[in-house]
Amino acid sequence: MREDNSRTRRSLRLGSPAGLILAGFCLLLPFLTASCSSEEAPRAQWRLSYTGIDVLTGGRPDVELTDDADKEPMRRLDDAEVEEFLGAPPASLPTLPLAWPAAALLLAALAATALPSRTWRTTATGGLALAAAVVLAGATVLARNDATGVVASVMSGVFSERIERPALREGAVYGEVSDMFRYGWGLWITLALVAAVGVANTVAAVRRPAPVAGEPDSTPVA
Repeated sequence: MREDNSRTRRSLRLGSPAGLILAGFCLLLPFLTASCSSEEAPRAQWRLSYTGIDVLTGGRPDVELTDDADKEPMRRLDDAEVEEFLGAPPASLPTLPLAWPAAALLLAALAATALPSRTWRTTATGGLALAAAVVLAGATVLARNDATGVVASVMSGVFSERIERPALREGAVYGEVSDMFRYGWGLWITLALVAAVGVANTVAAVRRPAPVAGEPDSTPVA
């Protein structure tokens, strides 16, 4: 049993920072995507996507296009091609109130994995990681609403600064664009990694196995 506890602790010590660092790299993956294709041949198709970095920092989407989806792969458009295709480049996402807290919680959880005390390490890492997952999910939900408004304003030919967002949401274009948007696979991978780190450390903190000789632990001994 003692050997099993030691193996579990070593796995947490190595797996927790690795999982959080990998989750950080996953912020470069698509978090929000929207796509549409024509029904007539040749079947033209376009897709735009916001990465996790775009969600947290208020970036612009990547736009991809193919004139014939059955024969040609989608290619990413540069800024000039985006403006020609859409008529105007999509505006950047507005800064979200949950953006910086989400990033701060991820960094704090990563820093907590280096705490010398097992009790404090597992408790802090677990709590901060789970909080980061929840806040990041909330930020992405809010970003989806903003992204829908940004894309709808371009597709309707009206710039976002010239129309009130509530009025825009009442239009048919907003509803159509909202139906196009999906949460990307990058979001699900990121949330799964962060949540896994949070759950594993929380379970370890609750179980409170006997400390390994030579490893500091702040748990008081009765």
